[in-house]
Amino acid sequence: MNEPQRAFGGRTEAAFLDWGRFVVRHRWSSIAVSVVVTAWCISWLPQITIDNSTESFLHRDDPTSVRYRDFRDRFDRDDRLVVALAPEDIFAVDFLEKLRRLHLALEAELPTTQEVTSLFNARTTRGEGDRLIVEDLLEGWLDEWPEDAARHTADLRDRVMANPLYLDTLVSRDMRLTVVTIKPFTYSAIGSDDALAGFDDGGADESEAPFLTAAESDALMTALHDVVERFESDDFPIHIAGALAVSDHINHSLIDDMSKFMGACIAIIILLLFLLFRRVTGALLPIGVVMFSVLAAIGIMVFLEIPASTTVQILPVFLLTVGVCDAVHILTISYQRLAVGDTREEAVAYAIGHSGLAVVMTSLTTAAGMMSFITAEMAPVAQLGVIAPIGVLLALAYTLVLLPAILVVVPLEAPRQEGGRMIGAALARGLVRIGELAADHPKRVLVGAAIFTAVSLLGASQARFSHYALRWFDESDPVRVSAELVDRELHGSLSLEVVIDTGRENGLHDPDVLRRVEQAMRFAEQMQRGEIFVGKAISVVDILKETHQALNENQSDFYRLPDDRRLIAQELLLFESSGPEDMQEWVDPQFRTARISLRAPFVDAMLYQPFIDEVDAGMRRILADEIEVEMTGFMPVLAGVVSSMIVSMGRSYAFALVVITPMMIFLLRNIKMGLLSMIPNLMPVIFTLGVMGALGIALDASTIMIGAMVIGLAVDDTIHFAHKFRIYYDEFGDSRAAIRETLSSTGAALLFTSLVLASGFGVMTLASTTNTRNFGMLAALASMVAFVADVLVAPALMTLFVQHEKKRNA
Repeated sequence: MNEPQRAFGGRTEAAFLDWGRFVVRHRWSSIAVSVVVTAWCISWLPQITIDNSTESFLHRDDPTSVRYRDFRDRFDRDDRLVVALAPEDIFAVDFLEKLRRLHLALEAELPTTQEVTSLFNARTTRGEGDRLIVEDLLEGWLDEWPEDAARHTADLRDRVMANPLYLDTLVSRDMRLTVVTIKPFTYSAIGSDDALAGFDDGGADESEAPFLTAAESDALMTALHDVVERFESDDFPIHIAGALAVSDHINHSLIDDMSKFMGACIAIIILLLFLLFRRVTGALLPIGVVMFSVLAAIGIMVFLEIPASTTVQILPVFLLTVGVCDAVHILTISYQRLAVGDTREEAVAYAIGHSGLAVVMTSLTTAAGMMSFITAEMAPVAQLGVIAPIGVLLALAYTLVLLPAILVVVPLEAPRQEGGRMIGAALARGLVRIGELAADHPKRVLVGAAIFTAVSLLGASQARFSHYALRWFDESDPVRVSAELVDRELHGSLSLEVVIDTGRENGLHDPDVLRRVEQAMRFAEQMQRGEIFVGKAISVVDILKETHQALNENQSDFYRLPDDRRLIAQELLLFESSGPEDMQEWVDPQFRTARISLRAPFVDAMLYQPFIDEVDAGMRRILADEIEVEMTGFMPVLAGVVSSMIVSMGRSYAFALVVITPMMIFLLRNIKMGLLSMIPNLMPVIFTLGVMGALGIALDASTIMIGAMVIGLAVDDTIHFAHKFRIYYDEFGDSRAAIRETLSSTGAALLFTSLVLASGFGVMTLASTTNTRNFGMLAALASMVAFVADVLVAPALMTLFVQHEKKRNA
């Protein structure tokens, strides 16, 4: 068995040695090709986009996403930007005058905005004789401020309180808060002279009228913040809320965090490299080469139309740390060969031959670990599964092409050893002692590892899933404060849309159908399950009741549904012909389908699906079998994100294990050894889940990626250890000696690469959002646990394996 293994390693190392010599001979061509490829990739960077909208978490073909897009096609978008104001008196003339100026500025300056609604232009319906008048609440005030405004506002409070539709939508129930709602266009204006293109013929062709783009949303939010900053003061505080505001805040936090991450990560790695090599070239060359791969990967990401997101933001730091670890192995051997008298050309070629196989295998396993995300149900995670493996392979290519070419071009001398040699020797001795301890007492070590794993599993059993974007921000964060204020005062800002289909044209003219719709609305408003409740239910029923009251001398007793089908049809037609476009938001032109809009608070999305299921069951029971019911809106999208998160985690873990385990078996040329080598790689994953359960850190869109990613990274150290162990065991025939030689030659490098990984991920604790901070802390801890497992558990496993094989063959 030994000879095939030795031959395999010899032939492979010879091939890498030949490659090293080839690159050294063609150094300038290698540099030129690398520069040209990188320049092409970088040329795409100006087109980068950022998208952290909730819809972007789902694939376009996900059923929840399809239903939501279809709903928007039929009834327009359900989300609004909310500008909330809480003065001492919302009906005071001074406040109304400021509110008017703010309203006009928003209308004039906000791009891609379809409608701005406030106390001034909220719809009011009244009757004069046999006429139905649908007009603004403060008709004409936006055009011209009346001189006797105080007299006109005397009864404004009563008029607002008399309209049930205003409560929890336009004003709070205690009349201490009012809002300006901003309705963005549903469709993008890019490539079209008409922002409303696609509304013709009652629908939109997605290929001609895509939904509002991330760039347009960003422009809208920028303009909104500019207006608010101009108007806000101590006596006129303004709060901005809504899903678009949260997404925009996440986008800007991502940009700020990325610059912090990269700067801190580069500084830490340069320091570590300098401590290791004691040369400026040794500190700067790996960073320079790896930055080529980072920029190239981001350029390809833009080329593939993958937007930046909170999930994808780990990519630059991840590639930087992984790429540096590859480069360090080549540079370490090059310096060692220079120290014994080799020329630069000989030293670099030898380094490629010596470490090329291990570098390739570690890159492939890391890429496989990241590729596991490609199966994810969450779109950003799946996108990371595409671009991260590409980035890892780019880092590998630059390490095997650009780095050796540069090493023979720039002045390169053996590193200064004073101080460094003592540190390296001390580290090597310490790691060797740990390895020998494991070899001498393998069963004790494994029992301890088993106890450690059992405790971690106990903690992991307490881990929970969550998707609560607001809680990613600190309690004092303005966006979180604003969102919680609006939720609290208006009893819910999130939509659950119930689309009903009567199955026939003019089915909504049927009094019995409308009565059941109203009954379903009242049922929903009684729903409360823990933190979730329906604060408001709105539908075409409200429009009809409002119209019926107006046509009956505005008497409150007539705020009800008519009993006659023909009267219902006439009143709806009369309202529709009076001018407002409100009707198209609530029913289709054939009066066959309609929406019931339910407003609920923004809570942990993990809680939504049971609530949706209960609302759905109740609605179906009330509306009867002949009326089809479909749940959509922003709440089901959030619930879909949680469902996708759970499926994504399971798939990524399974994919990583199924792909990486055969690679380990192939490398070690032994099934049992390959399987055993995976045990140390699972320990950091279980430990991470245990820490999350113990500390109450949720599995969210960021932290669900840690497991599969750590498996891919932990395998890197295992490959270096197991590969060298096998070579030294074949040479000495003694497991203890093989462990000693393995750790004395590669232990310090394993420690250094683990420190690089831990430091790289550790800088993410500087993030402005808790989900990213948690990811950085957990990934850093997992990296160090993986190192400990490789220098303590792996030697114990290898020792027992060898002892077992000897007994079996005796």
